[in-house]
Amino acid sequence: MRICVLTVNHGTTPYAELLLASLQHHHDREDLDVVVLDNTSDELDRLNRFASVEVVQTGYTTNHTLTTHGEILRDAVLARPAYDAYLFVDCDVCFVADRTIDAMEAELAADPDAFAVQARWITHQGDELHPTDNAPPVAYVRESVRNSPDADWPAPLEYALAIQLNERVHPFCALVRNDDAFRLTVEHVGLSPAAVQAERGGKWWDTLGLLTQVMKTHGRYWTLSEQGVLHFGNVSWSPDWAAEKAAARDQLLAKYR
Repeated sequence: MRICVLTVNHGTTPYAELLLASLQHHHDREDLDVVVLDNTSDELDRLNRFASVEVVQTGYTTNHTLTTHGEILRDAVLARPAYDAYLFVDCDVCFVADRTIDAMEAELAADPDAFAVQARWITHQGDELHPTDNAPPVAYVRESVRNSPDADWPAPLEYALAIQLNERVHPFCALVRNDDAFRLTVEHVGLSPAAVQAERGGKWWDTLGLLTQVMKTHGRYWTLSEQGVLHFGNVSWSPDWAAEKAAARDQLLAKYR
């Protein structure tokens, strides 16, 4: 299975360095292509030692109103159609066991109805975390929409959306099969967060959430791998969170230098 590893660097280059170092240390295969999709991050010279890794500027910066993760992954997938699968992996992941990707590949190959295999999330304290732990069940939205830039803003609408975090494969470390159903969904629907407005039953999905729902209409599902990876989590969202985890990151990075 020819795999392309895709990771988005959103101002998190020291974590990206750890990701690449741990990936290189724990995997020895020449058919694995690795692409860093960078949003004009600082310190990119830290990645120069990974000669085989392609660093691509996405055209986005770290200063955007909306989450760009899904649309960046979509562009990368559509630009690289020749692979059997894509490993979507967050920059703040660290591989901790040999041949993790190989094992996930075997799991995906063994289940033809699975469109993806997601790794287990291990925190830097060593605990297993489920992505839905401590997640709020409802989002309350207040929005105003106008039909032209010169029109007056109308009074805002207020409504609630049930958050569907347990209804998606999580992109922190997911191996996704590149078949017709997946590619058509990526092309026509995308991989970004999405919401369905409704008086009753409105829903909101994070990145890869709507993809997961569409794949269900094809009788497809994702599975949880036996493999785990260390995932710091949310370091691109908050400089304070990133700083809190930096000591653990640097300790691991010293191990892989």
